[in-house]
Amino acid sequence: MISVHPPKEILYIDEHPVCHTGLQTFFESSPSHLLVHSARSTDDRDLPLSIDLAIIEITSTQPKGIAAVRELRQKYSQASILVLSSYDECIYADRCLKAGANGFIMKSAPLSDLKRAIEIVTAGDLYVSENVKSLMINRLANISTQETSASFHNLSDRELLIVEQIGLSKNNKEIARALQISVKTIESHRSRIKAKLRLDSPQELMRYAMRMHCF
Repeated sequence: MISVHPPKEILYIDEHPVCHTGLQTFFESSPSHLLVHSARSTDDRDLPLSIDLAIIEITSTQPKGIAAVRELRQKYSQASILVLSSYDECIYADRCLKAGANGFIMKSAPLSDLKRAIEIVTAGDLYVSENVKSLMINRLANISTQETSASFHNLSDRELLIVEQIGLSKNNKEIARALQISVKTIESHRSRIKAKLRLDSPQELMRYAMRMHCF
């Protein structure tokens, strides 16, 4: 007798409705996977009690960034987590893995790569692109340059989140409101960010943030 395994139950978190529609259509052709719940954020009160896989976009108008991955890992300790994001994998993939994700794939990737990523992480393995694998190997081999040593790799996850917000042309008050911290704390973060990136002025920080946001 052929044993039939129940489909993997999937939670998808993304604030954009068109992405929910697209992923729902994608899974309609996959009998081994079932999209059981869609949510706009990890704060959704109706999140299911248990799932096999969480797929999440870490960008949001109410930003949590990589912290959202940590929240999912705490809530679903046995589930796999795949980050499906518009953010550049060269900046975010390894950070998301360290936060508890099992894989990272960009929204610009082919659907065949998304299918493979889902299969790999639900099987219990890690998924990143070949490009990210090469970057990680180079980093482990201590292949570095002065440019790399003064780059976003030196930023904490919170500092990176603030740079993202600066790249969206938000001022200190807007960023403080979005992150629910004080303006004074934002000012302190900006000073540390400029020092780590070796930038001399707020204008240089703005230009850097806008370039990074356009990756």
